[in-house]
Amino acid sequence: MREGNAGRTRQYDAAVVGGGVMGLATARELRRRGLSVVLLERGQPGRAASWASAGIVTAPVGHGDEPGYRLERLSRQLWPAFAEEIRAEAGLDPEYRETGCLIPAFDDDQARDLDRVIRLGLIERGTLLRGSELRDAEPSLGPSVVAACWKPGGNVENRRLCRALEIAARHAGVEIRTGAEVRRIVVAGDRVAGVELVGDSLSANLAVVAAGAWSRSIEGCRPVAPVVPQRGQILALDRGPVRLQNTILTPDDPYLVPRADGRIVVGATREFAGWDATPTAGGIAWLLSSAIGIIPALRDCPINQIWTGFRPVSPDGIPIIGPGAVDGLFFVTGHGPSGIGPLPGTIALLAALIFGEAAPIPPEPFSPLRFPH
Repeated sequence: MREGNAGRTRQYDAAVVGGGVMGLATARELRRRGLSVVLLERGQPGRAASWASAGIVTAPVGHGDEPGYRLERLSRQLWPAFAEEIRAEAGLDPEYRETGCLIPAFDDDQARDLDRVIRLGLIERGTLLRGSELRDAEPSLGPSVVAACWKPGGNVENRRLCRALEIAARHAGVEIRTGAEVRRIVVAGDRVAGVELVGDSLSANLAVVAAGAWSRSIEGCRPVAPVVPQRGQILALDRGPVRLQNTILTPDDPYLVPRADGRIVVGATREFAGWDATPTAGGIAWLLSSAIGIIPALRDCPINQIWTGFRPVSPDGIPIIGPGAVDGLFFVTGHGPSGIGPLPGTIALLAALIFGEAAPIPPEPFSPLRFPH
């Protein structure tokens, strides 16, 4: 950090707006590359959408030329090393675990559809399981599940990851300011000059907007990040005698995620309800009935916790990653329901774009400039 003259405005090489996993990981990476970095978080680091996530990491489904597929595939390749780096730097294990993932089929038509998708190569390393092979892979499944596709994957304990990333960023030398509400990105000419906060300001040559569902409210951005909040209702059960071995994924949710601490996370609804964070009877009932339909023994498990979060959703469902229309302005937001899974690939792509390096995947589909500016 450097001190200016008039008013002794604080000066940094980079200001990161938003302290979720995207902002924390971005700040850590910029500091590791030698920049002086301040992270500005309106609340507490990692306590918004990142805290509400299930942390699912899985092999992608789809065509290899799709932007989301490429980002998820890159991220899954990077996750083991990324998680180990964070553990070593923070001294806190984010509990990245390769449990495997199951996509259940509830009738023969769905089973045939899964088999066709696997044969077309649209599920990386996917295998269709039936009968005893399926029950051996996941003994807790109920009779409603007639087949399932197994694929590689697992999950990271998102709340431990949030804490570990914050510790790693602080150890790297990132200045983290909490309760720091950013009003606008300050632009001089056609380049970033700093950041204006409520009651304060600072100078920076680089600004990264990583404010999740709140990114749209930051003034001075060109383009405006057109994200909207999508409410997700989620709950956790104490697993009791249930020993869920795999992460269970259904195409449009719910998912069931086993945790190392004995909980099973069940989520999530996908609702456009503005900023109303209230859990609803209908949302929780749907999660519970769906989960019990897959794993009947869950009906006897105590409810550990219920919560909601706001995912940042872009108009086309593709994350917003890369430079804006102002020199020195970058965005990393709009990941929607994909949540934490694409984290390491996103940071690799963003860092390459910031430092003028070869991008690990084609960056154009993620460009903020695809929106009006």
